Amino acid sequence: MRSRRLPRNPADPDATVVMRKRRAPIPLMLTAGIICLAGLTVALLTTVHKPASNIHGAAQPPLADEAALLAAPTGVFTLWRFGADPDILVAIFSSLHEQAMALNRVAAFVERPGVPRDHVLDDGALRATIGQAQESFDTYYYGHDYRAADLARFFATAARDGLVLHDAERALKLRLDEAGFFKPDGQAALISLPPRGEGMLDQAARATVLDHELAHGAYFTDPRYAAYVVQFWNRLTERERNAFRQYLGQQGYDMSNDDLMRNETQAYLMFTRDPRMFDITRLGLPEAVDLRRGFLSALPLAWLRRDAAEN
Repeated sequence: MRSRRLPRNPADPDATVVMRKRRAPIPLMLTAGIICLAGLTVALLTTVHKPASNIHGAAQPPLADEAALLAAPTGVFTLWRFGADPDILVAIFSSLHEQAMALNRVAAFVERPGVPRDHVLDDGALRATIGQAQESFDTYYYGHDYRAADLARFFATAARDGLVLHDAERALKLRLDEAGFFKPDGQAALISLPPRGEGMLDQAARATVLDHELAHGAYFTDPRYAAYVVQFWNRLTERERNAFRQYLGQQGYDMSNDDLMRNETQAYLMFTRDPRMFDITRLGLPEAVDLRRGFLSALPLAWLRRDAAEN
């Protein structure tokens, strides 16, 4: 999920924790073999529910379902297509630091409040922004999610201004280019899954992050689901919408962006089961559980309805 705030201790849900416990690196040749085997296996076994992918490139990432993604090696960067919706690409970085170097500037550019949208922050401005929010660089975001159009705009803006990209940003762009991610008439999304074993990122937490981010991916790539979320948001009372806005604003999201508010509302309300990441009582809405049931009752995507039912 996009949650960047995990409690330092259960008695203080508003505190944050920095997660930096490193895994031992996996030998390169063994990793390559595992990735190839995993890719072949999931390509054969995964049932693709949305086969008409907009992503076309010479170096197609392998297909993977949720179980395969959670079991994938995290010692090196890997890129996957989600089996139920191949327009969602899933990036797994070798560490939270590598993920931060690749995507923190994108996060600030796309959705952080008070950050300019007409240019990309340099390193000093980004670190000042993170510091003002009293957050850590590596855990600024635990999971990321972006439309292909927003990533294309980020890279185009940086190029226009002559901003030198970090190695991790350049490597990510190159891999996305190879996969055909930026096809002009396509509708694709990139999400990230944090590596296992860093601090509180146990398998339960990673599964919650994945469900949360996949829900964002569906919102970006599937018009049926996006329309359903908009309909749900419009049916909320103004008091209910404001409760979600206030909560999300406290989490560091731009409250003035209605598209972002709708998208984060569905992901937190329906797909964030781990209480370390989201406590529904903090919304201050006695009817929140009923809203959850109502959303689930007519959810149009079978794979997403299953994920929501498990939360």
